[in-house]
Amino acid sequence: MSEPLFVGIDAGSSATKCVVIDESGALAGHRVVPSGFDYAAAAESALSGALEAVGGDREGITGCISTGYGREWVPFADRRLTEITCHARGAHEWYPQVRNIIDIGGQDTKVIRIDAHGQLADYRMNAKCAAGTGTFLESIALKLGKSLDQLDELAMQSETHTVINSYCTVFAGTEVLECIKAGQRPEDISMGLFRSIASRLFEMIASHDGPLAATGGVVAHCRAMSRALAEVLETEILLPPLPQHAGAYGAALSARERVAADPMQTTAPGEGNPRC
Repeated sequence: MSEPLFVGIDAGSSATKCVVIDESGALAGHRVVPSGFDYAAAAESALSGALEAVGGDREGITGCISTGYGREWVPFADRRLTEITCHARGAHEWYPQVRNIIDIGGQDTKVIRIDAHGQLADYRMNAKCAAGTGTFLESIALKLGKSLDQLDELAMQSETHTVINSYCTVFAGTEVLECIKAGQRPEDISMGLFRSIASRLFEMIASHDGPLAATGGVVAHCRAMSRALAEVLETEILLPPLPQHAGAYGAALSARERVAADPMQTTAPGEGNPRC
């Protein structure tokens, strides 16, 4: 009989992430694929890739929890949890001392507050517009004829403290054009966009105590985001080994803990608190 494996699937709006851990809780394999039009197919692809990296098969899967925007469409999950719970669980495993977690995703941004035991204490979410999200950066980058990677590369070369004051994608685009017209350097304008997101997050954090953990695809791919957060929040930003996989990692850990607590327990898919 193969060693028990526990799986977490984070079906995000842009990318679907899979993490596989073993019975001890050690991370065994992971994979990320574009979500595309079909969350179920993306989940299958991510799982196959992660299992291939582990050298395991589906028969070894003892528990699986899905999370994220498309969690309802992961057919092989035993249970579904929100990304708030899963990002908190994953970040706490990496950094037990952290009380605030910032998750910058493609469609929304969250500030998650946890207690000393890693339990959810509070959260704030920006989900009504693209402000402060990966979509905000991608939209402005597209206007400038740049990719997000190129925008990040430019921003890292900035030497001047430029700030884009608007949080709105439309107004920020206009403000960027005014900066270009005024002759500001592309490097400084680019960094100003990342500072705009950091400023929005500063307003969302209720208690600024100690370092913060940052998760999500934006901090995984953009060094300038971590730099902007450290500058604006004036604290240490802790970046997990796999920031984009934090939600999937937390889901896998939760699956393992659920089985450990009651090996005979069965839960219908979707059961549990719909928010956290």
